[in-house]
Amino acid sequence: MKHLILYILPVIVYVLTFAGCSSSPDQLRCNIGIADITPEESVVLAGFAARKGLSTGIHRPLKTHCIVIENDSVRVCIISNDMMEISINMAGELREEIATQTGIPYDHIFIHSTHTHSAPRAGGSSAEKGGTNYAFVKKLRETVVRNAVQTANNKKAFIPFTIETGKGECEINCNRREKDGPCDHDVYLSHFLDKEKKPIVSLLNFACHPVSLNHRSLVVSTDFPGITVEELSKEWGNDVFYFSGAAGNVDPCGALRTDTSYTQARGMELADAVRNIRTEKIKKSNILRVSSMEVKLPFRVSKITPEIVNDHADEIKQWNAFGTWKNDVERWRSATLEKIAKDEVKNWLPFEIASVNIGGLVLFFSQGEPFNEYQTLLRENNPGITLFFIAYTNGQNSYLPSKYAFGRDAYEYEKEQMHIYIGAPYPLSAEMPVVYEMAMKQVVNDVASNQ
Repeated sequence: MKHLILYILPVIVYVLTFAGCSSSPDQLRCNIGIADITPEESVVLAGFAARKGLSTGIHRPLKTHCIVIENDSVRVCIISNDMMEISINMAGELREEIATQTGIPYDHIFIHSTHTHSAPRAGGSSAEKGGTNYAFVKKLRETVVRNAVQTANNKKAFIPFTIETGKGECEINCNRREKDGPCDHDVYLSHFLDKEKKPIVSLLNFACHPVSLNHRSLVVSTDFPGITVEELSKEWGNDVFYFSGAAGNVDPCGALRTDTSYTQARGMELADAVRNIRTEKIKKSNILRVSSMEVKLPFRVSKITPEIVNDHADEIKQWNAFGTWKNDVERWRSATLEKIAKDEVKNWLPFEIASVNIGGLVLFFSQGEPFNEYQTLLRENNPGITLFFIAYTNGQNSYLPSKYAFGRDAYEYEKEQMHIYIGAPYPLSAEMPVVYEMAMKQVVNDVASNQ
């Protein structure tokens, strides 16, 4: 019997050891969750100041998409919502709730909006109690958190994956201010594959405002990205997540319309472009690395004071802008002076950015609406890396005009007027692009070096 035990023990050790080698102990794993966030009532739609009236129907249902990625030491939660935008405060509250209920660090949670201008407003008077959008916003908050928590906490559902990526071109997008202005037509695709080499989920990244439906349209819609996602999901048999890139100065080419068949055509064109992309496996790596930072973007003055705000308001309200301009400036003045009195105004614009390296696929996240040139520059500075540029993440706070735009007259709205509508205390400085570019490079280098 003693000899039998001595024989069996090494066999057991051998079996247990090599059974554990069937998958890497630090292997990348993921789980996805999707839930409906379509409003059940008529709502105020976001994105166009000239739009009048409540929504009249549903063109495409809205979804919240969540993917949680992990290895043995790091977890990351990435959410893409079919929304135009959410505030920084709302994004922070949602991230805190998800972090509390999942244990995922706050700065490892990213909440992206695809930026469709046919989704309900999530802020303002309509979202307050008694407003038309109040019930929707309540549902949005609850559903986004619940979907993310369920996705993160269902440990048995996580699947090991490898990654394939590729790049193509689609020319449905154009510079919105200049006929021949800067515009990046690249579209990026990534498949997360199971051990049978079947896609678990596919990720798309393209830079174009989802505004093929114009301000006269009153239907709830994902706009063209939803058409693309729907078409490819049916064809591939897996879920597809869409992430809008640096589209601050990029729209669909041609006039925007109320005709949903136009939206259908744009979405199908993008789907066709994605179909033609050839993907290749990224060199196997189980890296999951995160870097984030708050960038201090400079205003045109070094210190925001009541005197500065009043002088600025007195000057710009005389401009011959559109009909509500003078009233808009006065509302901005009052709100900004109130924030100064409460010590809520900084002498720079806080801007949150981050980067995540998922097995060699690098995702760059940015708040606000960076101009297209930033993603071109970031990719040029990182050759050999598949890099998704994902804007509209963790809250909306500003357009970010590029160096090029600061030297041109075509972008006066983004440079001179936008701060009135986003509640920033002053216009950004022409030195801002250099500060933002340096920060972009730093967070990407932090995760991409020695991968």
